[in-house]
Amino acid sequence: MSFFEQADRTPVTFLVLLAYVTMAVLTDPVSPTGEQLLEHGSCSVLMVSGGEPWRMISAAFLHGGLVHLLFNGYCLLMVGPMLEQSVGSVKFVTLYVVAAIGGSIGAMLWASHPAQGCVGGSGALFGMFGAIVAMNMRGGRHLLEFLEFRGPRSILMLIAVNLVIGFLIPVVSNSAHIGGLISGFVLMFVFLDRGRYGVTDVIARVTQAGWIALFVGCAFYCTNPVGHATYVYERIRIESIPDTFWPPSDLEDAPEPILRALEHWREK
Repeated sequence: MSFFEQADRTPVTFLVLLAYVTMAVLTDPVSPTGEQLLEHGSCSVLMVSGGEPWRMISAAFLHGGLVHLLFNGYCLLMVGPMLEQSVGSVKFVTLYVVAAIGGSIGAMLWASHPAQGCVGGSGALFGMFGAIVAMNMRGGRHLLEFLEFRGPRSILMLIAVNLVIGFLIPVVSNSAHIGGLISGFVLMFVFLDRGRYGVTDVIARVTQAGWIALFVGCAFYCTNPVGHATYVYERIRIESIPDTFWPPSDLEDAPEPILRALEHWREK
């Protein structure tokens, strides 16, 4: 099958890949600066709590350099077409968006500083891995039957290896990977694929409501993480600066998006 035939059969996968490349060109495909990534949608507690929650999705189309872009692009082409053909384009879009948000939530919940940024499609890609695991669990005679087969076991091994790599490389946000992985697994297991032996409607609806409440609650918390000590300290400090001394000398050269977010803090 040619590239164009495959793109026609799985359009969303290739549109996501096109978005990766486009955003890389708009920033710098080899080595974008932090300010370039910030300007085009990187995600952080500061920016999300500063009135820009859309960054929880936009960050999933940005990458920190050529190696990052090539690796995630390869993973997308390895998993995306097969998964999109299996579940359909609409469910695939839903999966990518939910897993991207889940990855951003994970990154922000464990961020050491409110301004710590996060970019990359790996949270959404881990969501795809989680969805594949969920589909394999749902497709057998019992939930663990898939472990008898080499293919599904290799997916679990791939997930484990990438998580280990994430723990070994400091700049990699493993919390984003885990957030995306859980989001993708739950979305497929609880919502999109009930399996041949689904639970009763009442239990299923209660479970779904619980997961929705947890997901929305975590997303809302990221817009005002009052349990994050550094965030609370910085917010009190920024809000206590008189208007006549704004912006303070240590922020005069800060990028415009950061000043915009901080001014949003002061207005709330």
